[in-house]
Amino acid sequence: MRVPGKITAALLYGIALAGFTRAAESPRGGDFDALTAAAVQRALGKPVTTEAGPLAWGDSYLLSALAEMLAIAGDPRHAARFVALADHVLASRDDRQNLRDEVRGGVMPAWGSTKYSKGRRFAWAVHTGMIAAPMAGFAATIGRDPALKARFGTDAKRLLGAAEESVAAFADEYREGPGAGEGHMVCPYLGKHLPLNMQNALARTWIAIDDATGRPRHRERIERLARFMKNRMRAAAPGTLVWGYWPPLSGEDKAFEDISHASINVDFLVLCHERGIVFDRSDLTAVESTLLRLVLLADDRVGDRVGPNVKFNTHADAVLRWGRLGRHQPAVQSRLEAFLETASAKSSAQSPLGIALLAAPPMAGR
Repeated sequence: MRVPGKITAALLYGIALAGFTRAAESPRGGDFDALTAAAVQRALGKPVTTEAGPLAWGDSYLLSALAEMLAIAGDPRHAARFVALADHVLASRDDRQNLRDEVRGGVMPAWGSTKYSKGRRFAWAVHTGMIAAPMAGFAATIGRDPALKARFGTDAKRLLGAAEESVAAFADEYREGPGAGEGHMVCPYLGKHLPLNMQNALARTWIAIDDATGRPRHRERIERLARFMKNRMRAAAPGTLVWGYWPPLSGEDKAFEDISHASINVDFLVLCHERGIVFDRSDLTAVESTLLRLVLLADDRVGDRVGPNVKFNTHADAVLRWGRLGRHQPAVQSRLEAFLETASAKSSAQSPLGIALLAAPPMAGR
């Protein structure tokens, strides 16, 4: 078939969806389908820019939502939407645009920005991790499903390769220590180690790559970053775990991370637990207490940080991104299901990811 004129991403997206049948309905499947269809269409119609990090703090949530729901429902329409959006985002990677990282002095196969580095272009590990993790997660799901692999195997291989290229660009910024069995990432722009959420965003991509390839190539580094985090979490009343945004390599930390950045760390913690890495059920139970006793006090009273709160509702919808914890902790599942029905949740761009994370079957007991 010859298509006259310029073939846009949106047009290719529409062609890809043609003829697909719907997979078995998942919880809130209709809402999810409508939300993601519209969101992907909007995203494909916009020029892609990375200057202020909108892909990492926006499109990545949509990619993650589609990847998570694809793993649950197996609907090929989710796969088609994912591929269309992922290719759109991949086209903006710095090496695809020949944009030079002004701090590292070379072109990175990563997503750079200028907003957080005083106008100098710099590729942050966290931005790349947020975008690359769902690409590798998509590939892992496709590899497990023969029917999806027949249709999307080539796309999965390509996107997995892109994710591997992207995180490999940060490999020489990893350091072992400072404690026994620990590891951390350093940042050439900051001249010091990264905050927890920044390095764990990259580690989530390592997890997804290992899942997709079936090879534990990154296992040791994942374990070391997980141990670094666990050793910097503090027990607090009543039965909670708290931690800071940027704990020091050594010494006492009395700070509390905001719940939005903390969602990355909570997700990393649960992913590690599911693979037998460092975190155990007692950690899940303590983080449940953190969410239900310190953060999500009421639908309209969501604490700003993982600790005793005096400010509320700045990041209220970020609790939806704690949803993977609900697969193991029924009280978290029930509470977040209720929060998902609130007006603030329904109007949030993070709603599809919340729906997807809460749609997974329970894993209580693991």
